[in-house]
Amino acid sequence: MQIEYTTENGVHRYECWDDYGCSVVAFAIVVEKKDCAHLMEINVGSSYRGRRIGTALLKRVIDDFSGQDIFANVFKDRVKWYQRHGFETLEEKGDLTEIKRAKGTIS
Repeated sequence: MQIEYTTENGVHRYECWDDYGCSVVAFAIVVEKKDCAHLMEINVGSSYRGRRIGTALLKRVIDDFSGQDIFANVFKDRVKWYQRHGFETLEEKGDLTEIKRAKGTIS
């Protein structure tokens, strides 16, 4: 699978296409601020889950923003997945948990 990347006005979009290049099967959106990045969304199509596509997208985001702290608000059942990639829990906010991966973190 191929990951394509576009950016406009501080909004970075990553798209993972199927093997035929016909449809997007996963994507991530990151908003870059002055001194940090916010992972707004990472989503993998239901029929493509369990193939490490989300992990590949997240690793690409981490590589691209390794010099910045990366923040995200994620559902509680996804926190452990992010922790495996070097994120730490900051605060629980209702159904969501705020997480952070400090710049330079090695996972």
